[in-house]
Amino acid sequence: MAEAAVLKRVYIGGFAHSVTADEVSGRFKPFGQVQAVDIPAAPSGNETRGFGYVSISITPAQWSRCVRAYTGAKWKGGQLRVEEAKEDYMTRLRREWSEALEPAKPVDPEDGKAQRRGKRASNWQLAEDMALVTAKNLDRYEGWTKNRYGRPVLKHKMIKPNGRRLTYDPAKHKYSVDRVFASADAKPSPALQWEYDAEEARS
Repeated sequence: MAEAAVLKRVYIGGFAHSVTADEVSGRFKPFGQVQAVDIPAAPSGNETRGFGYVSISITPAQWSRCVRAYTGAKWKGGQLRVEEAKEDYMTRLRREWSEALEPAKPVDPEDGKAQRRGKRASNWQLAEDMALVTAKNLDRYEGWTKNRYGRPVLKHKMIKPNGRRLTYDPAKHKYSVDRVFASADAKPSPALQWEYDAEEARS
C-alpha cells in the first residue's frame, strides 16, 4: 500500500546568501510537490539571511531520503541543515480557530471529569464585537464603566475567601483589590522602612 503524502513545513539553513527561492524549490522537487518557499531577506534587502522554509507535500519515505541527502551536504559554499519546522503562525491560528468552532463532543454521563471539563469549556464564547472600548462607546458594552479620570475600566466578578461573590468596580474602589478584601495593612509614610541593614537581614 502506497504511503500517503502529507503537507510538511521544512526548515533549511546554512546555504549561501545569494541563493534564490527558485533554487531552493528545485532542490526539493525530486522529493515531493513543493507548495511554497519562504526565504527571509537580509536587512539590506539585496541578499537572503541564509535560511528559509519550504512547504512540501511529501511521504514519510521521501522525507527520510531528503533528510539523509541534504543534512550536512555542501551547496554553493554552505553546509545545509534540514529539519521539520513548526507550522507558521497564521496556519496555526487558522487551525485553532477551526477547532474552536467545531461542535463539542457528547459527554458520557458516567464520566464526572468529562462533565466538569465540558462545563468549563462551555463558559466562553466568541465576541461578536471586537471593537476597542473607549470612553465614547462604553455604554454599548455590559460591565464597563468610567474611572475618576474618565477612562473605561471593566468590572470584575470575584469570590471572596468566605465564598461570597463580589463585583469589583474599579471606579468605586480606587485603591486596590486588597482594600476590597480588607487584607491591606496600610501604614503611614513615617512608619515605612527606608533603610536596609544587610547584617540584620542575615541574622
